Amino acid sequence: MPEPAEKLALLRWHLDRYDRLRASTASRASVVLSAGAILSAGNAVVLARLIDGPDPRLDDGLALLFGAGLLTSIGLVVLSLIFATGVLVTPKASRDTFTDGHDLPLALTFNPSDTVRELKTYDAFKTSVAHQGYPGMLEAAQVELWIGIRQHRLRYLRLRSAARVLRWAAVVFLVSLAGFVITVLSETL
Repeated sequence: MPEPAEKLALLRWHLDRYDRLRASTASRASVVLSAGAILSAGNAVVLARLIDGPDPRLDDGLALLFGAGLLTSIGLVVLSLIFATGVLVTPKASRDTFTDGHDLPLALTFNPSDTVRELKTYDAFKTSVAHQGYPGMLEAAQVELWIGIRQHRLRYLRLRSAARVLRWAAVVFLVSLAGFVITVLSETL
């Protein structure tokens, strides 16, 4: 059985790993946000063209159909952005996010929220660190790792949702744009 120092080192390795995974997930979410901005610009350009004035080559029914497609794409982009921003920052504290969060032991010095909430002064922090033995450190590290794993999973699921919705927004945009262009070009030729 590993010694307490070895267990703590292993827990630290896992904590570092999940911190990197959470950072990677946030980085990917920023790519989704950027792609959503580009798609929003495309939607805006085509929608502005439709709203700008009736094209004589396009009847009102088709203009409404293409407009509805673009509005659907815009709505999907907004939904994707909501999911993606949920990856960057969690709307609630971890202890409020997970049903068993309030039952977990404190993870002082490992969890910043616990530390700031429970230790109001530097002296209280210093005393806590001085009196925290290996068993307390191991438990705090385990609690923080448990929260980190669950937070990463929650954020990753939000990222997947954001990417899926953005993919559908892009498909709807392309279908609407293609329909608009084909209709206008076929009337021209």
